[in-house]
Amino acid sequence: FAFFVALVALMELYPLRCAPTGEERVVIVLGAGLRGETPSDTLRRRLDAALGYYRDHPGCLLVLSGGQGPDEAIPEAEAMARYLIEAGVPEEDLLLEGRSTSTRENFDFSLELLRRRGLSADTPILFVTNRFHCYRAAGYAARAGFTRVRAITAATSPIVLPSSLMREALGICA
Repeated sequence: FAFFVALVALMELYPLRCAPTGEERVVIVLGAGLRGETPSDTLRRRLDAALGYYRDHPGCLLVLSGGQGPDEAIPEAEAMARYLIEAGVPEEDLLLEGRSTSTRENFDFSLELLRRRGLSADTPILFVTNRFHCYRAAGYAARAGFTRVRAITAATSPIVLPSSLMREALGICA
């Protein structure tokens, strides 16, 4: 029990260490599932957090990272793009990464796309995910090669929080 409490504390406190500086011009939005072709509540919250940063920093590049799961009608990146375009984000400020099926792949494949655009792993980036997921996501970003990584946290529904914390604690242990 004490170990689990320590992991939850780590998950909750880690985002304080990697808050945005405002100099980041690339934002990677990590996928989080669809309901048909519509972003899940968790994914919608991530998109809204990214949209808030975008509105404060117009013209930054939003990398939408998420492939197509077996129960999804389209890749998550495509659904995310539709959502953000409908919210007023110009299509030229979106970069779709629609192959990834895990957080590790989100960062690996996003870095490939950024390099094709002439950006490097040293480019200051933000990633958007839920608070409980920041610690593990930052580890995957570092493994992919990113060196200047910060995070924007999205709100989590209280209904899914307990199961999400348990799943994330197991993911950290794995």
